[in-house]
Amino acid sequence: MTSKGTDTPMPGEPTLQPQYAGFLARGMALGIDILLIHLLYFGCLCAVVAALFAHSPHWLALIPSILFCLLLFLLTFPLFIAVYFLALHSWQGQTLGKMFLGLRVVRIDGGEVTPGLAFLRLIGFALSILPLGLGLFWSIIDREKCAWHDHLAATRVVVTASS
Repeated sequence: MTSKGTDTPMPGEPTLQPQYAGFLARGMALGIDILLIHLLYFGCLCAVVAALFAHSPHWLALIPSILFCLLLFLLTFPLFIAVYFLALHSWQGQTLGKMFLGLRVVRIDGGEVTPGLAFLRLIGFALSILPLGLGLFWSIIDREKCAWHDHLAATRVVVTASS
């Protein structure tokens, strides 16, 4: 029983500990996100190339434009990835991969992830993968299954309650 209108337990009532998502579930969610990011980005690239072909009948004349587009896409890909993770973590607390697997990022006090916290988490994620992914593998031995970016941003990845 909780107190009326809140999720705070009544005195003497045991508090429920969140179920933290493990390395495998988090890795699968990341894999889904990577696949979706590449599909979305490749779709954008195909749309640009198709638009170029629609405006020029001779494909040899398009080679400089296609090479420029490829260079532009390679340079903007990291920005695309950052926007994907920042927007979804700060808006819903979960990416599409996490939604699919029923995972959510929350602050350690249980609150929602803010845009600033999502940015700090993204920077921490980059630091986690730099030393051969050691910061990600840290979640295997951590008591709360946290990677380095979770510790840096004071967040946890939890399993959402199934309805």
